[in-house]
Amino acid sequence: MAVFTREKLPDLLATARQQPSTVYLFVGDRFLCRQACARLEEVLLADGGTVHALDGENEAPATTVSRLQSFSLLPGRQIYRISDTRLFHSKKVAKGLWTRVVSALGDNKPEMAARHLRAMMTSCGLDPASFDDDPAKLTAGEWKQRFDFPHPGGDLSWITGLLKEETNKKTAAAGTADREPAALLRKALESGVAKNNILILLAEEVDKRKKFYKYLKKNQVIVDLSVEKGTGSKAQKVQRGVLVELITTTVREMGKTMAPQVMDQLLDRIGFYPVAVVMETEKLCLSLGERNRIELNDLNALIGRTRQEALFELTGAIGDRQPARALTIAGHLLNNQVHPLAIIATLRNYARKLLLFKVLQLQPQYGYIPGMPANNFQRQCLPALKHQSRWKQELSGHPYALYMQFTTASGFSVTRLQDWLQLILRAEQRLKGSPLDPLTVLHHLLLSMLITHDHDA
Repeated sequence: MAVFTREKLPDLLATARQQPSTVYLFVGDRFLCRQACARLEEVLLADGGTVHALDGENEAPATTVSRLQSFSLLPGRQIYRISDTRLFHSKKVAKGLWTRVVSALGDNKPEMAARHLRAMMTSCGLDPASFDDDPAKLTAGEWKQRFDFPHPGGDLSWITGLLKEETNKKTAAAGTADREPAALLRKALESGVAKNNILILLAEEVDKRKKFYKYLKKNQVIVDLSVEKGTGSKAQKVQRGVLVELITTTVREMGKTMAPQVMDQLLDRIGFYPVAVVMETEKLCLSLGERNRIELNDLNALIGRTRQEALFELTGAIGDRQPARALTIAGHLLNNQVHPLAIIATLRNYARKLLLFKVLQLQPQYGYIPGMPANNFQRQCLPALKHQSRWKQELSGHPYALYMQFTTASGFSVTRLQDWLQLILRAEQRLKGSPLDPLTVLHHLLLSMLITHDHDA
């Protein structure tokens, strides 16, 4: 029937009031889908009814079809909402799901990581509850064949532990109860469902080549709330538009206003994370009490990047040779009351570690080759490196993290890294013994580190 985008949500709601569809599929960012779905449910249940919330991991498709085809004893419209449906998964979405796994781990959210990992496995015919289907056991070739994207490299034994801790026994039962759940549901829709019954499906990733997706696109309603990923100007513009709309709507609904500079700062501190943007905006509004306008002081008091996160971003910008980004992050650190000498200490430790790793990789006995794959580094170099107990603390991190640090170090010469330490020392002396503004000192230091010295080995 139709595909609605974020800009056409008012049209979707207007159509639903007049002539609701039997099935609605929401695709895209999890929070945006749930938010739009809630608005649709309000419209559909204006005259009464019930929402039956189901989890795609534990849902039994045959049971859902049976409920759709049966008349309910409850009054009003009956909505069956299935979150995280797997009806549209395939190899095509495996890479996107893996990206979500890694992102969730980085945010220290193992349950979310496990959910995406199980979805990735079932989308490619693996059973998350089976010891034999553990992705950690796959060779690089088997991984590529199974998931249709290259093996990420490094030690993936953590997958085994994650699955063991988080796997729900119901998942296996749900995954094997119906061999062709999409075909089963399509047959039910074609034969007709009971009056007043509506199915709502929510999915973060879909394979648009699936026959059932094409069927819904032609006969039902799809709401595509996908937001372009990446750091390109086009993607950033789209992402910013989504977040600005969320902030503006939240502030308006809570009866508050926001100073112009606050929104830019809020977006810069949180990034593209819709649910966090809304939650933090609500927190700002609630903190005002009787006041109506959110000021920059309110933002600084309640929402600051954690020191660890921002310092990590600073060293990351240096390693990626992004001077503009490094300058911006340094300014944020000072605005968030991080002491300039703490920043200096972080830079010194970072430079020392890179210098150590650069010197170690120049020693032939460790067998390091610039550009070598992560699994080769872990198998060939790491055992020899860790044999030297002198560097036990520096080499105690996760193997993949060490590989990335060695890769960064390989892009700089020993001379440049030594110069960094001298520049950092001089900056520290200026901060301790001169009236210069700390931001000026840090900006001069970062520019000296990243723009001068063009000869790296």
